[in-house]
Amino acid sequence: MQKITLDTITQAVIDHGDRGKSHPRLYEIYTSLVRHLHEFVREVNLTEAELQQGRDFLNQASHHTQEIPIGEIHLLTDLLGISELVELLHDTHCGTEGNLEGPLYVPNAPEWQMGDRLGIDAEGDTLFLSGRVLDLDGQPIANAVMDVWQPNSKGAYDIQDPSQPQGNFRGRFTTDASGKYTFETVVPLGYKVPDSGPSGELLRLLGRHPWRAAHIHFKVSAPKYTPLTSQIFIAGDPHLDSDTTFSVRSAIIQLQKHEASDEKAHNQSKPFYTSEFDFVLRPITPAEDHQAMAKQYDYTTK
Repeated sequence: MQKITLDTITQAVIDHGDRGKSHPRLYEIYTSLVRHLHEFVREVNLTEAELQQGRDFLNQASHHTQEIPIGEIHLLTDLLGISELVELLHDTHCGTEGNLEGPLYVPNAPEWQMGDRLGIDAEGDTLFLSGRVLDLDGQPIANAVMDVWQPNSKGAYDIQDPSQPQGNFRGRFTTDASGKYTFETVVPLGYKVPDSGPSGELLRLLGRHPWRAAHIHFKVSAPKYTPLTSQIFIAGDPHLDSDTTFSVRSAIIQLQKHEASDEKAHNQSKPFYTSEFDFVLRPITPAEDHQAMAKQYDYTTK
């Protein structure tokens, strides 16, 4: 066995194994990760105590909590800007911009009819949100499925707030023949990311705030089109320029307030808001089609 030294250890780790014969792409990622991690350790002269602190942090971040049932690893990549960096790297600059899914998505949301109310929140300001799902030529995409989730008017998601019914402000809609969607919800409030765990402690130690700008999440999909995960943000939110996940880009909607004179149009008993936003999907590429077919295989499959 070769003698391990400061000069040889990095390459020894990279060369240990079949050097990518089984899984070339995994080996490419692994090789780069090892090189960068080893260089990081050298650059900061990491101590054993600091390494243990890092291990403890990652162990704590993997624990499930009421605030984040899947654990904080997803949140951590958002807070470090990694999630948004991946989005930016793969942004094709055509169609609606992709954005973070975030750690609070729940699959298999209830199916609603167009025009239905998304959730229960008696104190919230009603928002009627509508628009169309279009292709790159501006043609409507019928039967596109829209998966929507958001916090309530106090900035809380249902899975974090026991006072809300399960599935509150979550739903799936299907566009009509003209590609149109419309539903009733409430104006969401910006909120602090869960900060009682290790990620919150990290933010405090770095002097960073934990606030997210008010937003609504969407997943939009249709046959022969690349699935889109995105967010739309509410104009005027105080954290649009400092969202702690670095994810605010151009998908910002203006809200139009309607007073008593036109309340009856929507059968409302108090002022409400409306806004429109169109989603543009791009056609799926052959490479993406191939990747979708290969999803059944993971890196550990030979």
